[in-house]
Amino acid sequence: MDLNKKYFGMTVTQLGILAGLAVLVLVLFCVVGWLILGKVRGLATSQQPAPATATASLTPTATLIVTPSQTTTPAPTPLPYEALITPGWVQQKTSLVEMWMIPGYKSAKSDALILGLGGAPIVDLQLRGLYAKKSPNRIYITVSYEPLAKDSLDALLAERLSALGPYLSVSERAKTDINTVPAMRLIFSGRKGNTDINELTYIILDGTTVWYVQYTAELTEFYQMLPTFESSAKTFRVVK
Repeated sequence: MDLNKKYFGMTVTQLGILAGLAVLVLVLFCVVGWLILGKVRGLATSQQPAPATATASLTPTATLIVTPSQTTTPAPTPLPYEALITPGWVQQKTSLVEMWMIPGYKSAKSDALILGLGGAPIVDLQLRGLYAKKSPNRIYITVSYEPLAKDSLDALLAERLSALGPYLSVSERAKTDINTVPAMRLIFSGRKGNTDINELTYIILDGTTVWYVQYTAELTEFYQMLPTFESSAKTFRVVK
C-alpha cells in the first residue's frame, strides 16, 4: 500500500491518526456523558418524596351489647289452708265462716270497742277468753258482716271512719291479705271505764259482702297477744 498516496489532501498515515483521535474523542464523550447521566439520576432519586407511611387506623369492631331482658317477679304461691293452722289450736266455725284460735275461747257475748265500723253488721261469731287465768280482763273476738253499701270498700271506710267520733282513734292502717283475699288492717285505740283498750280489725271484701274480724283486749294484753291475733286472722275464710 502506498502510504504516501494522499486522500482528501492527507496521507494514509495522517488519516489513521485522525481516525484514532476521533475514536478517542468519541470514547471520552461517552464516558463524560455516562458520568453526567449518573449524577442526574442520583439527584433525581434523592429529590423524590419519601413514600407515604401508612397511618394506622382503628377499624371499629362490632361489640356485642347484651340488653337485659325484662323479668317479672312471680307472685308468691298461696300456702295451703292447712299450713296456716298452728298445731294445737281449736277450730271456730259457723255455717258461714271458719277460723282457728288458741284453746280456751268459748262462745259468749262480745264487748268490742266498735261493731264493724259503726254500721249495723250481722254478728256471726262471738268468742271470749283470758290472757291468763287470774287476769281481770277479758279478750273478745267478733266476726260480723254486712252488704257493701258503697261503690267501693275505700269509699265505705272513708265514710265510717269519719263518723266514729273523738273517743276512738286509728293508730295503724294498712292493706294486707287474709288467706289470699285483699283486706284492710286497722288498730283502734279507745277507753272503756278506767281501762285502755285496743282493737285489731280486719276488713275483708268477699264479693259484695264486707266481713269484720275483730280482736279486742286491754292495752298491755293486746300487744302481748297481737302475734296470736294476727296468726288467727290468717285462718279466717268464708265457707263456700
